[in-house]
Amino acid sequence: MPTSSTTRHPAGADRSTGAHPRPIAWADGRVIPASDATVPLTDDGFLRGDAVFDAMLVRDGHTHAADAHLARLRRSAKALDLRVPVLRQVVTDLLAAWGDRDGVMRIIVTRGGNVRGLLSAPPWPASQSLATIDLPWRTALTGVKTLSYAANMMATRAANQQGADDALIATDGVVHELPTGAVCLVHDGEVSAPDHERLPILDSISLAELRKVVEVAPTVPTLADLRAADEVFVVSAARPVVPVHTIVIDGEEVGYPSPGPVTERLQEAFAEHVRATLDPRG
Repeated sequence: MPTSSTTRHPAGADRSTGAHPRPIAWADGRVIPASDATVPLTDDGFLRGDAVFDAMLVRDGHTHAADAHLARLRRSAKALDLRVPVLRQVVTDLLAAWGDRDGVMRIIVTRGGNVRGLLSAPPWPASQSLATIDLPWRTALTGVKTLSYAANMMATRAANQQGADDALIATDGVVHELPTGAVCLVHDGEVSAPDHERLPILDSISLAELRKVVEVAPTVPTLADLRAADEVFVVSAARPVVPVHTIVIDGEEVGYPSPGPVTERLQEAFAEHVRATLDPRG
């Protein structure tokens, strides 16, 4: 599969060099190495995935859109009738220990009442390949970020078996989302994305932030629309505007510029938006 030659960090600057710091965790009021964080085996969050979480971008030691992410976590918890305590201390403690680095922060609340935070620096891909995976995607908990990601990971493994980096769910010929992110299509310079109000997909906060710098039309795209796209890119807390260079659609590789001119412009515009709207510490 073709790959991109660019080394631009998807949030702006080139941060692809240097060793990644080890992930850290928040557990029981303390920041510890992530490898030391545990959850009781009797917690249904562990046994049955009966837990909620959310993830947010960290840039230069600051979260971005934390209020929106924490509000979505509470909406998810309400859907599962889970009690959520005040979580600001988790965010504050993890950032203080992390320093002026980039990363992704995840906060988890389990049925057993355990709160865990995780802050890590995942590799920022310059570009990605996808494979469309046809799965029934609507469930009783559509739009709720639970810890039950078995179907999501199954889709990703199926895509990996086709040589792709990640999956793109396309149920009955309709494009939905990635297992852990939103997808955007570019046609004739115009950006569109699957509509969470008409499709069983997550209401993406990263996509909502992107809409503050560019118009993104909500659509119900088909595989034909995907094939005809001039550019495709991914948006999530861990992948702010990452171009897609190849998509395997029904076994056929379809190539895209990586990044195309619109995606490249939006990488810079979104990076500037993030820099200008980082959350204050504390």
